[in-house]
Amino acid sequence: MLADAGYGTDIGFRTELTKLELRHVVGIQTTLTIWEPGKEPKPAPPGRGIGRPPKLFRRDGEHQTLSVKQLALSLSPGYWKTVTRRQVVKQKLRSRFAAIRVRPADWDSWRSAPHPEEWLLMEWPKCEEQPTNYWLSALLADTSLTE
Repeated sequence: MLADAGYGTDIGFRTELTKLELRHVVGIQTTLTIWEPGKEPKPAPPGRGIGRPPKLFRRDGEHQTLSVKQLALSLSPGYWKTVTRRQVVKQKLRSRFAAIRVRPADWDSWRSAPHPEEWLLMEWPKCEEQPTNYWLSALLADTSLTE
């Protein structure tokens, strides 16, 4: 399933695709927030014994998200690989791509379980000053960048 950023920024749409177990790649905007690899929201504090125990995630100084653009700009040059996308008349279309497993941070303060990890795919053409395109993908974790 493929979708542009108009659909990709809709967490409800992405969540339903995941529930239906549809493998998908959706465009996203540069401002979409994610948890860096190895980081996730701060768990809810333990209950105090009275009332309903808290269950929603929290954020603090150590538990902060960043935008996909911030992550892309922070990656070392070794993350970016030149990939041939397709052959057109007398030339191959190539661009630089990076892919990294992240957790989307959409509406985390209203969740009690983290979003599943997904691929964040980013394109940074050599002729551009910064990355130009971003996608989230629910493809399998062992999917190669070329695939």
